[in-house]
Amino acid sequence: MSISSMFEIGRRSLSGYRSAIDVTSNNIANASNPEYTRRRVDLRNLTVGAGVLGRIGAGVDAVDLTRMRQKFAEKALWRENSDLGKFKQSEFLLNQVESIFGDTSEGGMNNVLSEFWNAWNELANDPESDSLRNLVRNKGQLLADGFQQTYNRTVSFQKEMKPEINSMVTEINRITGQLVNLNKELRLSDNPDLYDARDRLVNDLSQLIKVDVKEKDNGEISVYSGGHILMSDTQQMTLETQFTDTDNIRSVAIVFEDSSFEPEIASGELAGMMETYNTKIPEYLDNLDTLAASIAEEVNTLHSAGYNIAGTTGVNFFDTNISGAADFRMNAAIVNDPTLIATRGASEEVGSNSVAEAIFNLQYTTFVENETPVAFYTDLLSTIGSDVENASFMRGSQELIVQNLQNQKDQVAGVSLDEEMTKMVQYEQAFQAAAKVINTADSMLETVLNLR
Repeated sequence: MSISSMFEIGRRSLSGYRSAIDVTSNNIANASNPEYTRRRVDLRNLTVGAGVLGRIGAGVDAVDLTRMRQKFAEKALWRENSDLGKFKQSEFLLNQVESIFGDTSEGGMNNVLSEFWNAWNELANDPESDSLRNLVRNKGQLLADGFQQTYNRTVSFQKEMKPEINSMVTEINRITGQLVNLNKELRLSDNPDLYDARDRLVNDLSQLIKVDVKEKDNGEISVYSGGHILMSDTQQMTLETQFTDTDNIRSVAIVFEDSSFEPEIASGELAGMMETYNTKIPEYLDNLDTLAASIAEEVNTLHSAGYNIAGTTGVNFFDTNISGAADFRMNAAIVNDPTLIATRGASEEVGSNSVAEAIFNLQYTTFVENETPVAFYTDLLSTIGSDVENASFMRGSQELIVQNLQNQKDQVAGVSLDEEMTKMVQYEQAFQAAAKVINTADSMLETVLNLR
C-alpha cells in the first residue's frame, strides 16, 4: 500500500465517521421527540482493484442512511389507533348524554316523576282541597318541563356536535391533501424528515378514521378507508358532510364530494361521533318519547273519564296532541283553573277519590311497553350507563393494546440515549484513529522526502 493510499483511506474514514457522528448527534438531539424515527448510518468497507491491494481494502465509507422502522407494529398501531379514537370519543360523548338523562338533582326526571305521582296521592287523601289541586297542577307542570328540558338539552347537545363533525372531516381532508403533497416531494428527495412528516400525518389520520396504507418502494403511499381510496399518488378524494335535520330526524352522512358515494366509517373519532349522533341519541330520545306519550295517554284516559268539583267531565289533564317529550305539556285550561282537575268517578259523590287514586297507581302499572313508567325510565338510564361503561372498558383495553404496539415500535424506531452515547464514543475513537492514520502517512511522507 502506498503512502497516498494511506492518505485516501484516512480521508474516507474521517468522512464516514464524521457522517456517523452527525447522525448519532441528531438522534440524541431528538431523543425526546415522539415523532422522530431513529436513523442509522450504514458504513461499508471499500476495496480497490485486485490482488493484495484489493484484499487490504481502501478504507470505509458511509454508503446509506436508514430509518429504523418496525413496519408491522407501525401498521398495527395505525389500525388500533382508529379503534381507540372511536372508543375515546364515544365515552366522552355518552358521558355528556348521561349527565342530561341521569341528573341526580332535585330537578332530575326520576325525582320529578316521583313528586308527580305523590301529589296525586295527597289529593286522593283530601280530594276537595284547592291547595292540593294547585300542587297537582304544579307537579304536572314540572313534569312537562322535565320532559321538554331533557329532550331539548339532548337535542341541543346533538346539534353542538355538528360543527365538531364538520371540523373532523375538514381535518381529514387537510391531512390527505398534505399527504398528496408529500408524495410529490418524496419523488424528488429521500430526506428522512419527509418520511417522518408523512408517518406523523398518517398517525394523526388514523385517530380520526380507519386507514389502510399501501407504500411503494419509492416512499409514495396510498391511503384507503373501508376499502375506498382517500388519497393516492397525486390524487385526493375529498369528503364532505350531509346533515338531515327535521323535527323527527337528525342524522349525518359522510360522502365523497364528487360522487356522493358514502364510504363506511367503521372506526376512528369520526365513527364515535357518527354512532352517537345517528344511533345512540335517537335511540335514547325515542325511549323518552315513548315514556312521555304513554304517561300523557294513560293519565288523560283516566282523567277525562272523571269528574271535578263542579261535576264537569271530559277534561284532559295533559294536552291532547302529545307525540313525545318535545311537545309534552299541560292542558292550558287546567293550568289556568286547577278546579278542573278530576278526582271522582261518574257515580261517586263529591269528595270521592277513585280517579285520583287510579292516576296515583299508574306508577305501579305496566303500561309503557310492559313496564311501569319508573322501571322504563330506570332501564333507559341503565342502557345509557351501560353504553358509557362499555365505551370506557373498551377504551381502557384499547389503550393497553396501543401502548404495547407503541413500545414495540419504539424499540426499533425510538432513540436510546445509552445506545447512542455508546455509538458516539465508538465513532469518536474511530475518527481519532483515522486522523492518526493521516498523521502517520504524513510522517512517512516527510521521512521519504528527507531521504533526498
